[in-house]
Amino acid sequence: MSGTKPVGQRFSHVYLRKDELLQDSPRARRRIAAWLIECEDARSKEGSDLGSFLVAELGVDVVYQYGYDWKATLEGFGTVDFLDTISLIYRYFTQQRTSPRGMRDPSANEKFLAICRRIFSEESLSYTIDDAGGVHFKVDAEFATNINATIAAINGPRYGNVRAEFDKGTSALSGAIPDGKEGIRGVFGAAESLYRLIFPKASKLTSADASKQLQSAAQSMYSSDAVAQRAASKMVSAFADWVDACHNYRHEHGVEEPSQPPLDLAIEMIGTGAGFVRWLVRFDKSPGS
Repeated sequence: MSGTKPVGQRFSHVYLRKDELLQDSPRARRRIAAWLIECEDARSKEGSDLGSFLVAELGVDVVYQYGYDWKATLEGFGTVDFLDTISLIYRYFTQQRTSPRGMRDPSANEKFLAICRRIFSEESLSYTIDDAGGVHFKVDAEFATNINATIAAINGPRYGNVRAEFDKGTSALSGAIPDGKEGIRGVFGAAESLYRLIFPKASKLTSADASKQLQSAAQSMYSSDAVAQRAASKMVSAFADWVDACHNYRHEHGVEEPSQPPLDLAIEMIGTGAGFVRWLVRFDKSPGS
């Protein structure tokens, strides 16, 4: 039995893994700061102008007390500046390696990249770091597969506007700070554009109109299969509920701008919407449409 257990792993990493991904983490900041302090001590003056480099690139305040106080510095940054700092420190070490002065440890940039990736993973941050130090929003494999399947379904000139809205929605999740509200709006816009292709007389997508129009269309599309008709009826109801859910994050005239949705909720709504968009394509291509 002992052979089946993870060997040498920290208890928290095996049994207390977080299911939700975080947009920021004080622990991650402190851990990266500790590495920078150790790095600076180990290489003496080689990192002495890193703080000036960050000030020049970001216009931020760097705390200096008998040397750079990286813990206080990183704690004072906003999320965007913190994530930008990862990329800039990697760039700084890479430039120093090829400078006339050189570095005693030419692999400092790769070591920094590796330690940041490990910290991001262990602290369940919702980002990946590319090979050049760039930080990107991370979604799970199932979500990515779902999105890619929808992009394939709406390929072609007829779905140009649908694709533009869908791309706008999914790209809203690709920034360092994902915009779930714009993501939901974009995917809803794709569904609405497609719905109006199927039902040209519809001025907009509402749950009431969708329930009426799609129920009839679903019964026709699955006319030879009574079980599929019953299941499709429930799916149409679910689609109508999704439409109502999206309206909570869509800006309407005279209504206060809604706040950002929790990231996990935004991802679920966008992923669900992507599936509905693919289903609407089936209606659009149905002979009776």
